[in-house]
Amino acid sequence: MEVYNRVTTGEVSGSATAKQLPSISCRLVWFTAVGSNAGNVYLGGAGVTKVDGTTDVTTGIELDAGVMIGPIPATNLDLFYIICDNAGDDLTYLAVG
Repeated sequence: MEVYNRVTTGEVSGSATAKQLPSISCRLVWFTAVGSNAGNVYLGGAGVTKVDGTTDVTTGIELDAGVMIGPIPATNLDLFYIICDNAGDDLTYLAVG
Protein backbone atom coordinates (compact mmCIF):
# COMPACT_ATOMS: atom_id res chain seq x y z
CA MET A 1 0.00 0.00 0.00
CA GLU A 2 1.35 3.42 -1.01
CA VAL A 3 1.63 6.08 1.68
CA TYR A 4 1.22 9.77 0.86
CA ASN A 5 2.61 12.61 2.93
CA ARG A 6 0.53 15.53 1.61
CA VAL A 7 -3.17 16.18 1.08
CA THR A 8 -4.36 19.31 -0.71
CA THR A 9 -7.98 20.32 -1.20
CA GLY A 10 -9.51 23.31 -2.89
CA GLU A 11 -12.14 24.85 -5.11
CA VAL A 12 -11.84 26.22 -8.64
CA SER A 13 -14.38 28.85 -9.67
CA GLY A 14 -16.31 28.03 -12.82
CA SER A 15 -15.64 29.62 -16.17
CA ALA A 16 -17.53 29.66 -19.46
CA THR A 17 -14.13 29.57 -21.23
CA ALA A 18 -11.36 26.99 -20.78
CA LYS A 19 -9.49 27.57 -17.51
CA GLN A 20 -6.33 25.86 -16.26
CA LEU A 21 -6.29 24.44 -12.74
CA PRO A 22 -3.64 25.69 -10.27
CA SER A 23 -0.11 24.32 -10.16
CA ILE A 24 -0.16 21.79 -7.31
CA SER A 25 2.07 18.73 -7.43
CA CYS A 26 0.32 15.45 -6.71
CA ARG A 27 0.25 11.73 -7.42
CA LEU A 28 -3.51 11.11 -7.34
CA VAL A 29 -6.42 13.52 -7.67
CA TRP A 30 -10.20 13.39 -7.24
CA PHE A 31 -12.55 15.99 -8.72
CA THR A 32 -16.14 16.78 -7.74
CA ALA A 33 -18.58 19.09 -9.53
CA VAL A 34 -20.15 21.14 -6.73
CA GLY A 35 -23.59 19.82 -5.81
CA SER A 36 -25.25 23.23 -6.13
CA ASN A 37 -24.06 23.78 -9.72
CA ALA A 38 -26.84 24.74 -12.14
CA GLY A 39 -25.07 23.06 -15.06
CA ASN A 40 -22.21 20.73 -15.89
CA VAL A 41 -18.44 21.01 -15.54
CA TYR A 42 -16.26 19.54 -18.31
CA LEU A 43 -12.78 18.33 -17.35
CA GLY A 44 -10.02 17.79 -19.89
CA GLY A 45 -6.72 19.04 -21.27
CA ALA A 46 -5.66 22.36 -22.77
CA GLY A 47 -8.39 23.78 -25.00
CA VAL A 48 -11.15 21.69 -23.38
CA THR A 49 -14.61 22.25 -24.85
CA LYS A 50 -18.19 21.47 -23.85
CA VAL A 51 -20.30 18.77 -25.47
CA ASP A 52 -21.71 20.19 -28.73
CA GLY A 53 -22.90 17.16 -30.72
CA THR A 54 -19.88 17.05 -33.06
CA THR A 55 -16.96 14.64 -33.30
CA ASP A 56 -13.80 16.24 -31.92
CA VAL A 57 -10.78 15.59 -29.71
CA THR A 58 -11.26 18.42 -27.19
CA THR A 59 -14.57 17.63 -25.47
CA GLY A 60 -14.07 17.22 -21.75
CA ILE A 61 -15.46 14.58 -19.42
CA GLU A 62 -18.92 15.76 -18.38
CA LEU A 63 -19.50 16.02 -14.63
CA ASP A 64 -23.06 16.64 -13.50
CA ALA A 65 -23.57 18.52 -10.24
CA GLY A 66 -22.43 16.36 -7.33
CA VAL A 67 -20.50 13.83 -9.45
CA MET A 68 -17.00 12.77 -8.38
CA ILE A 69 -14.29 11.32 -10.62
CA GLY A 70 -11.03 9.73 -9.51
CA PRO A 71 -8.60 8.74 -8.40
CA ILE A 72 -6.67 9.91 -11.45
CA PRO A 73 -2.88 9.45 -11.44
CA ALA A 74 -1.25 12.81 -12.27
CA THR A 75 1.93 14.74 -11.45
CA ASN A 76 0.26 18.17 -11.23
CA LEU A 77 -3.25 19.66 -11.20
CA ASP A 78 -2.19 22.16 -13.89
CA LEU A 79 -2.41 19.35 -16.46
CA PHE A 80 -6.20 19.73 -16.23
CA TYR A 81 -8.52 22.41 -17.57
CA ILE A 82 -12.23 23.00 -17.01
CA ILE A 83 -15.01 24.72 -18.89
CA CYS A 84 -18.50 25.05 -17.46
CA ASP A 85 -22.06 25.50 -18.67
CA ASN A 86 -22.27 28.55 -16.37
CA ALA A 87 -19.58 30.78 -14.85
CA GLY A 88 -20.91 29.85 -11.39
CA ASP A 89 -20.50 26.07 -11.85
CA ASP A 90 -17.52 25.23 -9.62
CA LEU A 91 -15.22 22.25 -9.13
CA THR A 92 -13.52 20.97 -5.97
CA TYR A 93 -10.45 18.75 -5.82
CA LEU A 94 -8.56 16.52 -3.42
CA ALA A 95 -4.95 15.83 -4.38
CA VAL A 96 -2.49 13.56 -2.57
CA GLY A 97 1.23 13.40 -3.04
